[in-house]
Amino acid sequence: MDPLLRKNMLAYYNERASEYEEAYRLGTGTASITDPAVFTTDAASLAGIVDQFGHGDLIDLACGTGYWLSHYASRCTSITLLDQSEQMLAQCRMKAQALSLTERCRFIQADFFGHPLDPDSFDSALIGFFVSHLTEPEEAAFFDSLKTMLRPAGRFLILDSAWGELRSRFNVKAGRQERRLNDGTRFEIYKRYLDADDVNRWAEIYKVTTRIEHFGPGLCAVSGSFIGG
Repeated sequence: MDPLLRKNMLAYYNERASEYEEAYRLGTGTASITDPAVFTTDAASLAGIVDQFGHGDLIDLACGTGYWLSHYASRCTSITLLDQSEQMLAQCRMKAQALSLTERCRFIQADFFGHPLDPDSFDSALIGFFVSHLTEPEEAAFFDSLKTMLRPAGRFLILDSAWGELRSRFNVKAGRQERRLNDGTRFEIYKRYLDADDVNRWAEIYKVTTRIEHFGPGLCAVSGSFIGG
């Protein structure tokens, strides 16, 4: 990805940290579908899926504000929360403290691709709204790293933005998008929405078994594991 675009994306998420969860709670703060109920309904479905996911040593990759933390923490021995955004991770630390989870949490501020994690470190990986910001070469590098860091029989859950008929009225499937904060500040990001064909392609290229847990008009959830893991 163009380094300047990547820098702009990081600036956007840093500045959006304090209002990020409005997308889940209020259905606002996005640049596409205008009906907020689409996002609040889908977010509730995703929360129910995360309620059943995760165990042992878990990594929450691109953890953001830690929105999903309360939905999986009770089943986890340790939790690694990784995000490149300083302000997102600050919000996440506050959430962990409020939930009395700090002692079980490790916080890493880093670019995922520039911070290798130890092999066979995790039983579970939650990946929230990260894959859709990756180009295809970056996606391949991501799955390669994910396979390395998960233990045998480790599982992953990808939460992300869904592509479908409703979304196509407002966006192109892949490309640069403008995003705005509540105060009107504008940023440019890269987004590549996911559909069932993408999930099928993962299975073929990256040798994973996948299951679509939810595919709504706004958001989706896909669980899986690596074949032979």
